[in-house]
Amino acid sequence: MQKELNNIVEKSLQKAYDHDRTGNVGKAYAYYTVVAELCPRKRSEIEEAFVDVLCQWGIQLAGENRFADVFLCYKRSLDIYPNNSRMLNNFAAHLLRNNDPIEAIKFLKRALQANPNFLPAERNLQNAFSMAVDRWHFPMLNDKHRNAAFECVIRKRIAQGYDTVLDVGTGTGLLSLYAQNAGAKQIYACECSPVMLKIAKKVFETNDAENIILLPKLSSDLVIPTDIRERVKLVVTETFDAGLFGEHVIPSMISVHLNVLDKNGIVIPMGATLYVAAVECEYIRNKSAVIFDKIKHFCPLNFDNISVLLDEEYYDTENLKNVDVTYIVEPTAFFTINFNDLSDLQQFNIDGIKNIINITCKCNGTIDGLITWFKLHLDEEITIDTSEKKSCWQVAIFPTIPKLLKKDDIIIIKGEMLKGKLKCSYTLNNCQYDNYDYKFLYRLPKEVVTFLNDIEYIKLLTEVSKSFVNKEIHSILDTSPFPIYGLILLKENKYSEVLYYKNENIMFQQFIKQIAEQNGFKNKLCVVSKYNHIKHSLDTIFIHDFDIKGELKDYNEEHNHEFFRCLLKPNGILLPEQIFFVGQLVFSDDLPNMVYVEDKNLQNMSTITFNTSNFEKGIHNTFNSTTSYGIAQYINEFKINQIFDLNSSLYLYEPLSDVNVLIEMRENEVAERVINFGKISATNNKLLPNALVCWYKVRLTLNHNYDTKRNGSFMNHTAILLEDELKNSILQGNEVCIKVQQAEGIIRIKVK
Repeated sequence: MQKELNNIVEKSLQKAYDHDRTGNVGKAYAYYTVVAELCPRKRSEIEEAFVDVLCQWGIQLAGENRFADVFLCYKRSLDIYPNNSRMLNNFAAHLLRNNDPIEAIKFLKRALQANPNFLPAERNLQNAFSMAVDRWHFPMLNDKHRNAAFECVIRKRIAQGYDTVLDVGTGTGLLSLYAQNAGAKQIYACECSPVMLKIAKKVFETNDAENIILLPKLSSDLVIPTDIRERVKLVVTETFDAGLFGEHVIPSMISVHLNVLDKNGIVIPMGATLYVAAVECEYIRNKSAVIFDKIKHFCPLNFDNISVLLDEEYYDTENLKNVDVTYIVEPTAFFTINFNDLSDLQQFNIDGIKNIINITCKCNGTIDGLITWFKLHLDEEITIDTSEKKSCWQVAIFPTIPKLLKKDDIIIIKGEMLKGKLKCSYTLNNCQYDNYDYKFLYRLPKEVVTFLNDIEYIKLLTEVSKSFVNKEIHSILDTSPFPIYGLILLKENKYSEVLYYKNENIMFQQFIKQIAEQNGFKNKLCVVSKYNHIKHSLDTIFIHDFDIKGELKDYNEEHNHEFFRCLLKPNGILLPEQIFFVGQLVFSDDLPNMVYVEDKNLQNMSTITFNTSNFEKGIHNTFNSTTSYGIAQYINEFKINQIFDLNSSLYLYEPLSDVNVLIEMRENEVAERVINFGKISATNNKLLPNALVCWYKVRLTLNHNYDTKRNGSFMNHTAILLEDELKNSILQGNEVCIKVQQAEGIIRIKVK
């Protein structure tokens, strides 16, 4: 019997090797599984190959939308190798792609228990936390002004007899707790996010909130008396995005009025006024449109009659609080909506034009876009203005092609509802000129727009391309969002024959073809769906490893330097030559608010007497709280320590060290370095660093270097919060030493 079993194992192993070698990973996985299950002593011998084929087989199954099979394969494999960190991480990555962050978190924690230094699992855990709890929850809960305003109005309404409450979209349950503390007789809180439901349940238990009934439903699905015993007198909600209506507050409130709210009941907030303005803002321009005016002065490519606009059906959102903005027109109240008027809500729930205004330009300038913000009228006296400096809300930006206007020109601004969301646009009235009359307009993704607007980087790439124009370069691959390096070589290098690029966006392909046609090399382009479809060795490759949010792209078998070197001729040119990760210690009040919640920002404000005529001054001068709801301990389970997608508009900081090179990025290298930032003295009046701001220095060639942390960069940067670790090290009188680990292009940073 044993002999027969051994024979089956040996034959299965040989078949596994054969199928693995020929790329038939499904059958290879099946035979490896037979070996591992029948012969436990061989498990360690085949473990690496087993995980390799499982990974490839899982990707193949996922590509065919066979996620149930992916799940079964990984579950079975983890019974065999329960502590394989790579397998646990890969399974978690599939769960994240299938929008199941909570299940993914379990496997990622197991991966890090098995191998605490497995950095891909640590990075995916940060992703899972961000997916499980949207990052906007943190600055929102830290917004003292918002919290105090809602508590004050809830307290006033309950004192007026509106003492049965429905909290729509309760999140952590904060508004429900305000209602409980104000003496509400009965409170219902509905929430559809499974993660937020769990958080709210723990928060309510901590606060002995027996009179709060938590309902795992959308407000539109609530039924009387099944869910709610009888109609409530008060509805509170704070389900507003930067465009006011984007979180479907209108249909939600209509449903509430029809099914849940008493006929004499009331909604908090009472209403909102939306404001609009046409603005001149270089920051918006660089993220919204490309008109090639600056590029043509140093780039040999012909961009005549071509412009690019951000591919955004509705609006983009940005924090403009630290950005220079010039109002071309006076900010104007565009429309007001009454959340206590059912007919008003129903009118806004119908798609179509809601208002058109004619407005006069108050100065000469360039319109870079329309922006909107709003005031939430919580009651007759207290209003939250989302344009305030410390507001947690961003503004909505409606991108446009920049247009030069003169004082007293008239523009017509139109606001409409489209599929339940706000859309704004403008036209010119009686203007006798159109300074940007483009024949070809292309709507493209943000990474293309920001790349093309990074003049310094485009200029460097142009210089690098020109330095190679006399070399014998026949074939080129450029992986940039816009392959300017390759395009210039096609135009300037007499030997050039073909440029390969990969992009599935049809409009982008048309955009590149138009440029090629205008520059006389339309037959030299070759778009590929996969880089391994390129069958000829290449003379030069430009690798764009950067994600717009501030990190290197995830490496896979078709996007790493080793793979690209295999495509390159022995004497070929591979760019960039080096990439360095650099950092600077800083202090910032803003950064911590993005990643964790402090209970002091949420505390019971029952001791406050509000001066409603000067609400903000009132809370600033009289905040004296002793009660904490303990929300932070539960939502902070999902805090992250690294913030991506940072730019100069998002936060203010004070630099407290020199800029240091932390490590050279090498994708296939596992490396560790310790960087000594020296001693930082701790005195009563001196700020202590609480974060390390990080970005990249890119060496394209020896004489062409680029720093990604600058205004107008094609990518944002990151920050690592190290508040307690840095403080403890400094107060102990130690030198500040930062330990940097790198694996698979992923960085981990800790205080040593």
